[in-house]
Amino acid sequence: MQKIVKHTCSFVLALLVLCSTFSFTINQHICGGQKMSMAIGVAAENCGMELAQTPSDSTTVQQTPCCNDISTFVQGQDELQYNYNDIAFSTHTFITAFVYSYIFVLPAEDQEKAVYKPYIPPPLVKDIQLLDETFLI
Repeated sequence: MQKIVKHTCSFVLALLVLCSTFSFTINQHICGGQKMSMAIGVAAENCGMELAQTPSDSTTVQQTPCCNDISTFVQGQDELQYNYNDIAFSTHTFITAFVYSYIFVLPAEDQEKAVYKPYIPPPLVKDIQLLDETFLI
């Protein structure tokens, strides 16, 4: 049981370190104040409501676009170094005591289960069913 907990904690911490170093972009397409589509890492889908750019010589009224594209960049961690000089003496003492108790005081494995020899019945001297003439039908 203890081995499973160790492996699970190690896996979760490794996954946490891996996810904290990722950088990604979240793209959103907003049309008329409502979020129409959202994508991570690629461009968001268009709703098809953009104004058509038609070149014309006549005077046209400038219309404001109803659609907006918003990109949010999430920066991951670049450096995973820690300055150990900032740790207080009490923290060092706690870490040392924790590691010592984890390694030396707690049992490493479960106690071995008792192994029993298979039971061998004594040899049959007389067949009691034939002597008593009792049979299961």
